[in-house]
Amino acid sequence: MSHLLSLRRPVLTLVLIFSFFYTPFSLAGKTVPTLATQLSELVTQGQAVDAELAGMSLTAQNSCTELGSANTSVGDWLAAIETVYAGITAALSIDSVSLTSLDDLSNLALSVAGHAESLSRDLNSIAAVAELVEYDASLAAMLRLSDDIGTMADRIGEMADRILVMADNIGLMADRILITQQLQSNNLVLTQNAILATQQNMITLSDTVDTAAYNATLTSLLTQANALSVTMAGVTLTETTMDTELAGIEADVTLYLNQMVDLYTRATQDSAIASQYTDGNTLLWAGDLSNIHKALALSLETYANTINGLAPLTATPVLSDATASMLRLTRDIGIMSDRIVEMVDRIVVMADNIGIMAGRIVETQTLQQANIELTQASLLTATRVTVNVISAYGL
Repeated sequence: MSHLLSLRRPVLTLVLIFSFFYTPFSLAGKTVPTLATQLSELVTQGQAVDAELAGMSLTAQNSCTELGSANTSVGDWLAAIETVYAGITAALSIDSVSLTSLDDLSNLALSVAGHAESLSRDLNSIAAVAELVEYDASLAAMLRLSDDIGTMADRIGEMADRILVMADNIGLMADRILITQQLQSNNLVLTQNAILATQQNMITLSDTVDTAAYNATLTSLLTQANALSVTMAGVTLTETTMDTELAGIEADVTLYLNQMVDLYTRATQDSAIASQYTDGNTLLWAGDLSNIHKALALSLETYANTINGLAPLTATPVLSDATASMLRLTRDIGIMSDRIVEMVDRIVVMADNIGIMAGRIVETQTLQQANIELTQASLLTATRVTVNVISAYGL
């Protein structure tokens, strides 16, 4: 569930103003807002969603209506976040006001996840008195809500990561970036914990396209991920080769990430048109992938510490390329960690045999949650060390 951690990656919250695309300009008579303005508008929209969910209390009579409204509001907010995220395509400079907005978005995601958990407890309390048809619809709406909130939390973190990769003034803002990064990383873990609790509440209430169709791709991804883990663990960075070694790792990670995203997209498309019968091996292998992603993140942490130690002996062009690769690798491994968790979330939302598979689902989600926390801790450390190197050597 991504929420499970989708704990998905060290999330660096940054804030910026684009030197070109995010400077206000007129297009066909319309003024395109700055990134700072867009982030501020996302915060305002999020505050309204947070207030709406905070004011909800589910009863046997209103659960479908209220959860439908909540899903619409959260879905609209998620769509707005993804629009801003998709628009971050050019080099930019980090701005303190925008950085604060990203902090606010992270805090709001955590708050909304907490409200969803409270609503799941409300739904639990009315199980004995609600009409069966309406109650089943409410269960489905609750699972969808938790899935969207988890995806939203991921996108906020990924948006911050993308901003960091494209920022051209990391050194000047290093201290502020690291403070925000720590806040977002902590909030992401707490948000995913709330999503996990929400989904587990729903699973315990459930009576009851076969996901075994994904298993061939999952086993292929496991083979590739294991090979990638062995390769990354065996790489030795030196002051003269760190840039080329990391460039090679980047190519392998990109290839693997693209296949992971393809599988996630397939599962998402399937869930939009049909319920799913959950195969136990699908959950088992998804959990195994989260173990490997944890190992990949640990290798990145090791790389970052090695680069930090070799930095005084390394030529500036080599060090600059190596640190840029590290930021991209941190971002990409965070995304792949997110997507496998989100895929399990989708499977849970659409499963028509939750009752039968409840034990395995909870087991997989618990494993993913533990792994995501360790993955995020390693990614956070790797990013922190890399940012400090960029700042110290003026890269």
